Amino acid sequence: MAEPPTEARRAFLATLTAALGAAAGALALIPGLGFLAGPLKRATIRGADQPLRVASDREVQPGKPVRVIAVGQRDDAWLRLDHVTLGSCWLVRSTEIAPVRAFSTVCPHLGCGVDWNEKTGKFDCPCHASSFDLEGRCLSGPSPRGLDELDVHADGHDLLVRYQRFRNGTPKKEPIG
Repeated sequence: MAEPPTEARRAFLATLTAALGAAAGALALIPGLGFLAGPLKRATIRGADQPLRVASDREVQPGKPVRVIAVGQRDDAWLRLDHVTLGSCWLVRSTEIAPVRAFSTVCPHLGCGVDWNEKTGKFDCPCHASSFDLEGRCLSGPSPRGLDELDVHADGHDLLVRYQRFRNGTPKKEPIG
């Protein structure tokens, strides 16, 4: 025996209502998931891709390296942190008229901190005895390459450095991230 027309209509309307409710729920869920996943798509550190002011050119004297700090911005999910230290570098000028060069303070061997030794006139890595000259060339030790040079731009009397990190332990200078 066939269903009465009102029962079939009722079943159809119940199915249609459930389908429309599921579609409306899915449409509301998509922007919510996009909001929650938004931080995954953003860069977490800003400032590393553009030159940052680190010093004045008057601060760098010939033969006397100056250690400076590169400061940028960090986004962590929905929190923005200004004035975050990205790293540091050495500013070097060989003569009074020579342009300023910047070298990373990270040793290319295993990532230890490289310091300037006033007595020897060299950059020294205290971990494995690598040493580097004012031009960044490796003079001794296990370092596979010289100090990593960073891009420097002069804007009036301001020195701007594009700070970045490089892979350690390789003879080739390979940027990370």
